[in-house]
Amino acid sequence: MPRLLELLRWKLQVLFAWTPTRAQVLPLILGIYAVAGWGAYANKASASRDLTTQVSLLQTELSASVGRQKVLEQANIDLLREWQGKLASVREELSQTAAARDAARSLLAGSQRERVSSKRRLDQARDRVSETGSIGPAEPSKKAANKP
Repeated sequence: MPRLLELLRWKLQVLFAWTPTRAQVLPLILGIYAVAGWGAYANKASASRDLTTQVSLLQTELSASVGRQKVLEQANIDLLREWQGKLASVREELSQTAAARDAARSLLAGSQRERVSSKRRLDQARDRVSETGSIGPAEPSKKAANKP
């Protein structure tokens, strides 16, 4: 074991006692720069490969998103057409209802005029009955007079 320690001490002394010459240092420095350069190149290539992978993934996601957007736009167009059709049918139904309402109003107005004239004739007949105490001959109606 002491022999091993002595050998190790001697190698350390030789290592630290070494004074390199210019011819020895230049290849050493160039070698270090070469290793560092290749390491930087490998790092850049790896980063470039990662970026290429990320770009391809993003392009895939983009195309999927565009596809989903087109599907949603088509669904929106279909819903719009459906609602426009329903709106048109509701408008048609509304116009029919308005026409029916107008017809009912005209019938109501005619019925009210007829009711007023009937009430007037009834009131006149009551007045004659109360004056004479009996029912007299009926007057010819205006409608019958207009039809000859």
